[in-house]
Amino acid sequence: MHRFSLALSILALSALLTSCDTLRENKLIITAHVQTDQIEHPREIMKLPILGHQFTFKKSPEFSQRSISAFEPFPAEKPEDGFGVVLQLDTKGKHALDLASRDYHGMTMLTMVNFTPVDMVELDQPITDGRFIIWRGLTQKTIDYMDKFYPRLKYLKSSSRMMEDMMPSTDTEKMNSRRDAKALEAAEKAAARDKERGKVREPKKRTDIIPLENF
Repeated sequence: MHRFSLALSILALSALLTSCDTLRENKLIITAHVQTDQIEHPREIMKLPILGHQFTFKKSPEFSQRSISAFEPFPAEKPEDGFGVVLQLDTKGKHALDLASRDYHGMTMLTMVNFTPVDMVELDQPITDGRFIIWRGLTQKTIDYMDKFYPRLKYLKSSSRMMEDMMPSTDTEKMNSRRDAKALEAAEKAAARDKERGKVREPKKRTDIIPLENF
């Protein structure tokens, strides 16, 4: 994916849309919308001014927060841009992203958080691994909120009972993967605290999981 720098014209839309820090009805809504040059019904598209040009995107997203299996945050390139995240999508989201990256090759994909445009990338190659990157625009509050519902990717991969190409997709699988990932994260933090205190704790080994390399 080729990244863009969003112009001030698109960021100014935040004043008309829901702020990233505002979680409506205690929900976080993340949507990804593809650019389209096809003739669509006016109700099915949204036109936004970006980089001095008017872009047309589909209102219906290719995937949403419901397709997220795990995530990993990182600081954005510029401190004022907050944080970015790597999203690992479930089977349904992975298929949708793969299809969109092929059908709309050369087009852009706009990411919105709680109805606010935050980032845009070019679909310059097929995305087959189900990983989508939001490069900027997320606040610490948003990251903290995501931590309540999604496991960190590095812990998910270490605790998962599935192979990497079989990410948890059902609500039950996602709940179990988050539980296992959180347990692994807590054990890692406890080991770090013990190390600072000069204690050595042998980690309990599990035989029912497939160890995978960390993110």
